[in-house]
Amino acid sequence: MKSNRLLHAILLIIAFLATSAAIAFGAYFSTGLTLTVGSVSGERVRAPQEVLNSLATERNRQDALTLAQGLEQIYAPNPDEWAIVEHNLIILLEDLTLIREAYQQESYDLAGALAAWAELSNQHHEETQRAISEWEAAIAAAEPGIIPQPREIPPLPDAPEWEGLSFELFATIPISFTGSMQQHIIDMQETDFSMMWAGVMAVAEEIQENITIHEIDFLTQLAVEAGIRNLQGLDSAMEDIINLILLNYLRPNAIPNEELNRAAFEQRANNYERVVFREGQIIIDEGEVVTEDIYYVLAQLGMLRTESLITNIVPLAGVLAIVFVLFFANAMYLYFYQPNMAKSKKESLLLFTLYILTLGLMWSLKDFTLPFFPLLIFPMLVAVLIDRRAAAILTFSMVLISYFVVEGNFEFLMFYSIAGLLVGLLSRYTTERSKVFVVGAIVMILLFGLSIATHVIVERNLSVDYLNEMIMSAVFAAVSGLLTVIIATGSLPLWETFFGVVTPVKLLDLTNPTNVLLRRLTIEAPGTYHHSLIVANMAESACLDIGGNAHAARVGGYYHDIGKLKFPHYFAENIDGDNPHDHMTPTNSVQLIISHVSYGLTLASEHRLPQFVRDVIKEHHGTSMLQYFYAKAKDSEPGADEKDFRYPYTIPQTRESACVMLADSVEAAVRSMVSKMNSLDELEVTIRNIIRNKLNDGQLADSQLSIKDVNIIEQSFFRVLKGMYHERIAYPKAPAAEEKAEALEA
Repeated sequence: MKSNRLLHAILLIIAFLATSAAIAFGAYFSTGLTLTVGSVSGERVRAPQEVLNSLATERNRQDALTLAQGLEQIYAPNPDEWAIVEHNLIILLEDLTLIREAYQQESYDLAGALAAWAELSNQHHEETQRAISEWEAAIAAAEPGIIPQPREIPPLPDAPEWEGLSFELFATIPISFTGSMQQHIIDMQETDFSMMWAGVMAVAEEIQENITIHEIDFLTQLAVEAGIRNLQGLDSAMEDIINLILLNYLRPNAIPNEELNRAAFEQRANNYERVVFREGQIIIDEGEVVTEDIYYVLAQLGMLRTESLITNIVPLAGVLAIVFVLFFANAMYLYFYQPNMAKSKKESLLLFTLYILTLGLMWSLKDFTLPFFPLLIFPMLVAVLIDRRAAAILTFSMVLISYFVVEGNFEFLMFYSIAGLLVGLLSRYTTERSKVFVVGAIVMILLFGLSIATHVIVERNLSVDYLNEMIMSAVFAAVSGLLTVIIATGSLPLWETFFGVVTPVKLLDLTNPTNVLLRRLTIEAPGTYHHSLIVANMAESACLDIGGNAHAARVGGYYHDIGKLKFPHYFAENIDGDNPHDHMTPTNSVQLIISHVSYGLTLASEHRLPQFVRDVIKEHHGTSMLQYFYAKAKDSEPGADEKDFRYPYTIPQTRESACVMLADSVEAAVRSMVSKMNSLDELEVTIRNIIRNKLNDGQLADSQLSIKDVNIIEQSFFRVLKGMYHERIAYPKAPAAEEKAEALEA
């Protein structure tokens, strides 16, 4: 506590010093300008000499430069690309010429081979006829019964065939001609081939040198087709061959035209207007609003007057005295009515950070007329992250301090005090993401009406000119309200990460069934998961009735038994069949069961669960005794030490943790006994007895629960369980001994 008080004192001193500096150098005590940007001039000011409006001129120059930088590039054909294309086409021509020559040679060789084969065939025929004649003569001259053998004639070789080796050469060139194209190229007369190739070179040179090609695309195809149509004496097959060659051999040739691009850039970049005030020209008239340009021109001319800081010392001291009283009052309020902040360094640092950020943003926006965002975001974040009542008190102080930082007026005080209160109260509904847009819409409507109301009250003017200004200001306020809700809600994960605060939105995320640990429970320990759901419902209902944090209690109920994931089948709600503890010593059973708390803390740390969830896991059994195993051990070892059968952890330190402990014990006992109960009165008595046992065992000593709270919790549990089990009460009544054994086992 001493360290916390020291931290609080340091934070208060730093915040007060920062506030003092922001006010001293803010708009209210400004030592700089009589006229400020956005203020109204009380007199007409003329230029004593010609002066350049540097801001407007530079703005025009930058606009022209931006437009010049956005000009499209001018491209021109690269003349060097044609030499490459021409070289490649010449190589292709040589390859095609070789193929045609190879075809002609192959045709000539085949013709000679066929002529030689024909000559050989004639000779073979003649030799065959002579052999037949000789055989017939030998048969005639031979003695009866003797048949001479004919003379063997070597067989005639097969006629030579066309092998088409020249066509295989097409595979060696980097272009894929179809079979008909290959045949046409080979069969083409030399004059036709030369004419076709002249067309290839002519069209290729025309396109490559005169047309800008970024890539070989549809436009290139159109240019090739147009060039081919201008050629004479070609048949369709030749046109197709030329088209294929050009589309494969033409190359992108587009390069930026440096000269034209430079000229276009300079022309556009230098085409801007110089804004000049002539001597005697009116710079600003009476009643006009000081713009940033006019302010800069007046500063250039040295026409702005300043005040001395010394003249502001007395009123500044008065303001700082008021701020000191505000700090003291707020500190007393937080000490008496927000005791959690006295215990939590994180909440103190969070409030300090929110305050300093808001103060810094207000100071940085002191020269603007409508600094809505910081003052509206502050109460919403304080309400969501800390407390809504604290947000209402702190917002009023923040508005009053900001009044001196930005030199506000009565309208400023009225609007922001009411708007901050509204935003802080409506922040309650931003915890449900489905309602964020609805809350934003409501804030827009309320701030729109509030802005108009404060304008009318302060100005008492409904002229047309003023009406337009009032509507525009109200629209800006409404849009700012919507953006405030969106920005504040969207920044919650940031505050959760850096300060460890747990927002209702974070709690809702933790109760999502798709959470890794909850999904593991449903699959690996379904009985524990069902038990956890009931405990969460009971704890939430009880906390709601006693005024505790119902969301936190529900989350604690969900995760209090995640440690059972290590050995799920050793816990009663997951046992199906033989009880494994029947085969274990009581000491081993106790150690295994107690380990689910330590393993739950390990899982909570690994999955970065909030600290309050880890506290619930650690405290939900406190130092309770495992009665069943202690009684079992006493039967076998009368000298068993009671300490060995108690959980070695911390008893509940919060009301939420205590509700989870009681719900856990009550649900387990009632679940094991419900089938043997004869009436709802027995259910109520069972709940009361279990809670009284915890109370008598000292488990609720540090829980901050009153006797009244305990009675309310009993009724809350009975209401929830009655709705669950009222149709399951069995008759007749079970023997009292059996009921007692079931309760002890649970």
